[in-house]
Amino acid sequence: MLRESEKRTRYFFKYVEGPVLYKELIDLIVEYVSRGYRELEISLDIGLSREKVSVEDNRIFIRDSEFSIDFLKKTIEKDFLYKIIDQRIHRLDFYKNNKYYKLKPSGLDKAPTVEISGVQMHRTTEIDPWTDSLIKIKTLGNLRNRKALDICTGLGYTAINMFRRGVKEIFTIEIDENILHLAEMNPWSRVLEKIDILLGDASEIIDYFDNEYFDVILHDPPRINIAGELYSEEFYRKIYRVLKRGGRLFHYTGEPGRHSNIDILKGIKNRLKRAGFDEIRWIDKAKGFLVFKY
Repeated sequence: MLRESEKRTRYFFKYVEGPVLYKELIDLIVEYVSRGYRELEISLDIGLSREKVSVEDNRIFIRDSEFSIDFLKKTIEKDFLYKIIDQRIHRLDFYKNNKYYKLKPSGLDKAPTVEISGVQMHRTTEIDPWTDSLIKIKTLGNLRNRKALDICTGLGYTAINMFRRGVKEIFTIEIDENILHLAEMNPWSRVLEKIDILLGDASEIIDYFDNEYFDVILHDPPRINIAGELYSEEFYRKIYRVLKRGGRLFHYTGEPGRHSNIDILKGIKNRLKRAGFDEIRWIDKAKGFLVFKY
C-alpha cells in the first residue's frame, strides 16, 4: 500500500463548472439558426449530455449567459476549446514554464486531447482519444476487484475507464501539474475527482508501493524522446517489482522509429525482458506491448 508518509504527493482534483464551446459546436448552432430554429438541444459538455438553449434576435442564451451569435463566430477559433466561467469566455490554453499547454477538440462531441508545445498526447487519426483509451484498457482483461496503477495520468481517460470497470483500488501518477489544471476544465476528465492522483515523478513515486501490490498496470508515457527515463530498464524493473505474479502490464509505445532505421520497439522489448518479465506480446490495435509476469 501507499506509505502514510508519502500521502503529501496526493493531488486533489476539482472540476471547474461551465459550458464548453468550440468551432464545430458554433457551426452547428449557426446551421440550426439559419433553418429558423429558436430552441436548440445541444451538448455543452462535449457530448456527455444534452440541454436546451434558446435564440432570440441573433442572441443565444446559454444557462445564465447570453452572447451575440456573430460574436461567437468571430471569437471561437478552430482547434481550440473555450469555457464560460462567470459569464465570460475563457480559451483553454496557456504558457507555463516555457511550455505551451492546450486543450484541443477532437471533433464534435468527442473527448478532447491535450497538446504540449505542439506535441499531441493522444492518437486522433481515425480514432478519438476516448476510444483509444478503451482499446488500451481491454488488453488488461477483467478489472473487477483488481488493484490498478495508471502511470502518466494526462487527462485521465485510462484511469477513468479502469475505475468504471470496477477496480478495487486505483492510483494514477502525473508529473505535470499543468496538465491536471487543463483536465480540471475538461468534462471528460471529471471522474478524476473520485480517483487517487499522485503528483510527481513516476520513477520516484512507484518506490512508495509494496512489492507485488498491483494486479494490473497501464504505462502510457510521453514519447521516448521526451521521457526516455520511463522507457529505461531501471524503470521497468520498478514496474516488475510492484506487479503481482500473474499480473499484466500494458505499455503503450506508439510506433516510434517507423520511418527510420532505428528499431526503438526492439530496444523496449529487450529492456522489458532484462527487467524480468516472462512474456511480451505486441498488440497492434492498441499500439503497445502486453506484458506478463508469471
